[in-house]
Amino acid sequence: MLNRRLIRIKVFQALYVYLQDETPSLNKSKSYLKNSVSGIENNFLTVLLFPIELTHFLRVHMNPSEKYLKKEEDARVYSNLSFPDIYDKLVQHKEVSSVMTAPAHRWQDYPDLLRSVIGQVRKAEVLQPYLAMENPSAAEQEKAFLQLYKFIIESCEDFSQEMEEINMLWDDERIPVRNAVQQFVRSVIHDKSTKSNRNNTEDADWEYAEELLEKTVRNYDEFVDLIDKSAPKWDKERIAKTDMVLMTMALSELLHFPYIPIKVTLNEYLELAKDYSTPQSSKFINGVLDKLVKQLQSQDELVKKGRGMVG
Repeated sequence: MLNRRLIRIKVFQALYVYLQDETPSLNKSKSYLKNSVSGIENNFLTVLLFPIELTHFLRVHMNPSEKYLKKEEDARVYSNLSFPDIYDKLVQHKEVSSVMTAPAHRWQDYPDLLRSVIGQVRKAEVLQPYLAMENPSAAEQEKAFLQLYKFIIESCEDFSQEMEEINMLWDDERIPVRNAVQQFVRSVIHDKSTKSNRNNTEDADWEYAEELLEKTVRNYDEFVDLIDKSAPKWDKERIAKTDMVLMTMALSELLHFPYIPIKVTLNEYLELAKDYSTPQSSKFINGVLDKLVKQLQSQDELVKKGRGMVG
């Protein structure tokens, strides 16, 4: 269920640690990577479920028949936060239903947290236009539900404290996890295809992560030489380590993953550079990789197949 960007981040982190190690070990790095991918998978699933569980809690424990929801405003807020056109679609989805059956973290065991977050959501400035609507459309509900994820992940301190207890890397992972969750939720709402067998998906995620790490490590020196020749004004010792790691990963993907389109690879690593390197890094990386792609294509060394030929 993870998207490739989250996996690339984990490979980037593992590779960076590997290159900093005085006695680097590929097996040790694979073990680190496996634990890291598992951790971000749990974060992804835990975050995915929170607004869904929040809506479930609201429906079950805070419906308009309760004394504290007698006001017309309360009833409207309850109705809107029930997300009638969104909630059922999500919980009936095979992947989401599977996770809800055996969640990594049971949010329903934290009623005080859920009540507190609902109170904060009611006051959230970004959600006020939605909460004031009468009978919001499905499109308006979708927009608000995605805004709910953004608010909870970025602005809700109670939620962040709980997530930090679950995973110490939460602060570093919150934004890429948020983006991945929002992308997944959109795909479910719009009935776009998502992989339905979770075990197979996890296996594919790990195979991709392991292969990307291994291919980059084994070809690292060769890739550094290619980059060095494509950036003659820059001594390789002066290139930021993060930039070098990202560019070698991109080369690994370009040369050894024929089913990933060139544009996808370039765009993904430029986005990672914006998040993890210096302000000018994305321009530098874009220039080097663009030059290398043209060079490799002219030498017939960049072979793409199937979907990888798109774009």
